[in-house]
Amino acid sequence: MAILKTVNKKTKDGLDVSIETPPLNDAAELLEVARRIMSESKHLLTQGDEFNFTVETQEKRMRDFREHPDGLQLVAKINGKIVGMLDFKVGARRRIAHHGMIGVSFVPEFAGKGLGRLLMTELINWAKENPRIETLRLQVHATNVSAIALYEKLGFKVEGRELKGIKLENGQYDDVLTMALFV
Repeated sequence: MAILKTVNKKTKDGLDVSIETPPLNDAAELLEVARRIMSESKHLLTQGDEFNFTVETQEKRMRDFREHPDGLQLVAKINGKIVGMLDFKVGARRRIAHHGMIGVSFVPEFAGKGLGRLLMTELINWAKENPRIETLRLQVHATNVSAIALYEKLGFKVEGRELKGIKLENGQYDDVLTMALFV
């Protein structure tokens, strides 16, 4: 089971943050935070009005992460409130079970405070201890330069570029970078 016990850290601004696998009773809060992030972020694939999870769906998803040995779901909490989240799950087939995709996001007022580095570092450390996981992958909008800089500092390399991979509401496009870290 992929459960990370609570780890207490400090952001680069000195804020106390706890990182943990969310307990099932956090499902409703996690759902609301996810809805807010999807409604306010310009760097996510899913938009708020497209996100139709229920509390029950969220609880099932949380249980699935807890029960899968090669998947991990983390939240970052400040003052007991969820302000960021990360999830990772390997491919479902044997031939791709050695790598998986990362999703990471934050409520807007906590972006740029170092939460991404803290969450990603916990994931990387966990993955290095798992002999079945060889590669961590993610996709990022090419215009999200601060996220790309963080991923590069953590050792991720660009593997590919999907031209016009994202079509924005204003009709403009953004490329999507695929980045990977071999652990």
